[in-house]
Amino acid sequence: MLTSILLFASLANAQDFVQVQTGQPSPFSGTLLKPESIATIITKHDADIEKCKADSQHEIEKQEIKCELDIQKTEYDFSSYKMTSEELMQQKDKELDRAYELLKERSKNQTPLWLGVGFVGGLATSIGMYYLYEEINNKD
Repeated sequence: MLTSILLFASLANAQDFVQVQTGQPSPFSGTLLKPESIATIITKHDADIEKCKADSQHEIEKQEIKCELDIQKTEYDFSSYKMTSEELMQQKDKELDRAYELLKERSKNQTPLWLGVGFVGGLATSIGMYYLYEEINNKD
């Protein structure tokens, strides 16, 4: 149907029609249309073209809006991911700093303390043994 409308419209636009009076033979074989019919066909054809253009423009605008929305969503997701990633790294750095501080506190060099305790313990044991030996020898 649309093809025939386009055919008639192209015929009408190209001025390929002839006005025929009643009783006059037609210069071609086929369907004859009144000028009002041709005007109706042309008008409908133009309206269909305009509707098609408007629908196309509307679809393009919908796609542009959808693309802009997708871009904004992607940018938001990326910035959110970036902020989350940075916050996680900051938290990990803080946790590592605390672990290093605890490790420093626990791993202080205790060697001089243990040497002193060992020396005092050995000295006390030696003095105690000496007094004990003297006590045992004095009782005999």
